[in-house]
Amino acid sequence: MKKILSITSTIVLLSSTLMASNISKEEKQMIAGEAKQAIKTIGGGLLKEVKKNMKEGGPVGAAVFCAHNATQLTQKLSKNLNEGVTVRRITNKPRNTNNVAKNDFEQSVLDMMEKDDRKKHPVIKKLSENHYQVYKPIRMKDKCLLCHGDNNTRNKEAYKEILSKYPNDKATGYQLGEFRGAFLVDIVKK
Repeated sequence: MKKILSITSTIVLLSSTLMASNISKEEKQMIAGEAKQAIKTIGGGLLKEVKKNMKEGGPVGAAVFCAHNATQLTQKLSKNLNEGVTVRRITNKPRNTNNVAKNDFEQSVLDMMEKDDRKKHPVIKKLSENHYQVYKPIRMKDKCLLCHGDNNTRNKEAYKEILSKYPNDKATGYQLGEFRGAFLVDIVKK
């Protein structure tokens, strides 16, 4: 009963926060477009490298890249973002503990997106006159299951490499199309 009340309270908090943010249609489109470009820069850059490493070294090559280079590549790609824009990934099942929700609102967005499996559109929150957050769901694709799937889909050799870097990994057991987490784009306008 306590868990149901907590989930209900979270959804009510999330709904009222989003409605109270009072973002105009034009403002929403502008922020969504900027977030989409930032996600394309970071997510697209990471995906390009994963595919390259998968082609060159199979699932183990991709796992080695992700485990040892993804954070550094993300930092490098971040230099291409507009001033005041940052991107990170958040999840309820982290491989890297830096990717957990940092506050109740982030957690409530993850919970809502996970519960509403059809949610594909971003959630936009206006924090102040010039500060926004955009949350875009991440869903599992077929190649992702080689490292994030269950015991039947996960590549055992690649996963050994991942466990060497992340011995407390929780980012497994996923099915195709399942909610994995979200990109969180923080935008501060000057």
